[in-house]
Amino acid sequence: MNSKKICQWIRILLFTAVLVGGCVLGFVMSLRPTTSESEGRELTKFPEFTWEAFLSGEYTSQISLWYADTFPFREVLLDMSGDLKGFYGVGDQEFSGYEGEVDTIDTGNDFIWDPDPSDDTDPPEDTDSSETIPDETKPEEPETGEGETEVETGPTAEAIDGYYVEGDTCWQLYYYKEDLVDRYCRVVVKAAVELNGLATVYDMVVPTSCCYGLTPEKLTELGASDGLAAIDYIYTAIDAYCPQAGVEKPVVTLPVHEMLGEHYDDYIYFRTDHHWTGKGAWYASRYFLDAVERPYPSLDAYETFTYERFLGSLYRHTQNENLKNNPDQVVAYLSPTVSELTIFRDNIYQPRPLINKEIATANKYLCFSSGDHEYYEAHNETITDGSSVLIIKESYGNAFIPMLVDSYEYVYAVDYRFWGGDLAAFVEEKGIDTVLFLNNLMATADGYTVRCLEKLVD
Repeated sequence: MNSKKICQWIRILLFTAVLVGGCVLGFVMSLRPTTSESEGRELTKFPEFTWEAFLSGEYTSQISLWYADTFPFREVLLDMSGDLKGFYGVGDQEFSGYEGEVDTIDTGNDFIWDPDPSDDTDPPEDTDSSETIPDETKPEEPETGEGETEVETGPTAEAIDGYYVEGDTCWQLYYYKEDLVDRYCRVVVKAAVELNGLATVYDMVVPTSCCYGLTPEKLTELGASDGLAAIDYIYTAIDAYCPQAGVEKPVVTLPVHEMLGEHYDDYIYFRTDHHWTGKGAWYASRYFLDAVERPYPSLDAYETFTYERFLGSLYRHTQNENLKNNPDQVVAYLSPTVSELTIFRDNIYQPRPLINKEIATANKYLCFSSGDHEYYEAHNETITDGSSVLIIKESYGNAFIPMLVDSYEYVYAVDYRFWGGDLAAFVEEKGIDTVLFLNNLMATADGYTVRCLEKLVD
């Protein structure tokens, strides 16, 4: 056997050894991770066997998903992937595209009220969303912008699923969808109809960072929508629908986007995560409390707690090296009067810290209200006037809840993605007179979150 054939056999044997070794390693259960620190989520669980799932092929598909998602040393491999992108010069400027049509914001809409519009344009069910309560290591968030489309703006441009990175900052792009936005508006108005005589409904649509951090020209170049114009449209629609729907006490819309823009440079949004910061929630809460004429402490009355290093969802989606090297900081404001709240989880009520100082996962945003839960209740024993408020929210509300506990005797909150209660019955039972829909802009044009909201009033 000549030396050339010997080298070929050595390469074949080495390749086979690596392949077999990798397969064996993949099935070593003790080495398989259950959570992802870098992605801030719980990994896929091994599926439970049923004959129905086996015969349909779903069981074997779930095993494949589990195998890939929990492969040993996946965190190291993810980090290596991000590092390689940096070596190739990709990441200085990343563009996001959107596969599909983005609607034009129609300022001339006649806004004709129809309590049950046709849902023929309803998008398909999301395959990556879950209506189960997320673990504290697996926050569920609406996703917008799908697929990859090339945007030819320079040699380092790259399309990454609805995200744009420049320097040390990432923005999730907003894509306006008229049918979904209109359905959101109708949910808020229908809630006001149901709560007539019980409570006043307020609506606050929170702009995301792309509304301020990217110029209109840049948004147009990226094929994204003007988020501030979309919020104005939402409030105009709600104001138009209320009298047509027979609402005795119209929804009070809160244009917080006008005020937040003035404070954009005050670190009110994270650079590596899609949420606002504690400071952003503080500004918005004061806007709301002024509107309802409730007192609140000054900012210097709070002590603060800080997580020094935080890489959020925008980094997890993009694995961008610039973001990795410039992490965020999470600053939480500690209420001078309330340190605990009650959450409903695993079919029982449980006490949790209002600000959790011991978050084990990389997703430090979960410190606010101890993360995503179906139901929250905070009681301020220093206030005895019977005041109460209900916040209907997604995860943006987590940072908002702690900002209200010094102003109300009772603060209630439900995450509409997971809560299945009767809204009017709950409001009547608790004697709540103020209901706030608090949603970030992305949630108003996302099929999954809009469908969840509609269940509140159906």
